[in-house]
Amino acid sequence: MFIYQTQKREQYYDRVIALYQQTGYGKKRLSRLIPEVGEKTISRWIANFVAENPQVASMNRTRPTRKAPVPAPGAQSEELPKDVQELQAELKRLRAQLKKAEIKAEAYDELINVAEAKFNIPIRKKAGAKQ
Repeated sequence: MFIYQTQKREQYYDRVIALYQQTGYGKKRLSRLIPEVGEKTISRWIANFVAENPQVASMNRTRPTRKAPVPAPGAQSEELPKDVQELQAELKRLRAQLKKAEIKAEAYDELINVAEAKFNIPIRKKAGAKQ
């Protein structure tokens, strides 16, 4: 077991510490980025690294900056390649189609509710096995 831990440390330690220093991510996010290493192991590695390098611990870690807001699709159309513009147009069309389908499904559901109430007959299939 000790040999396995040594191999894991040799394989992932530098990567974990580099990500920790560059991005400022915590142990949970690092364990999601590198699932081969557990959260407790990452926490221990970071604690050991900070203990061994006190000058690094005193420096502020850099946090990832938020991206600037994306301009309106019409404003950036000249800069984007044609295939990206086509994909954006298709995405817009598909979202509109999805919204229509959701409204249609909701209308059908309400139609069934009204029919069940007015005619007092069950229309929807009952859950469970038939007896």
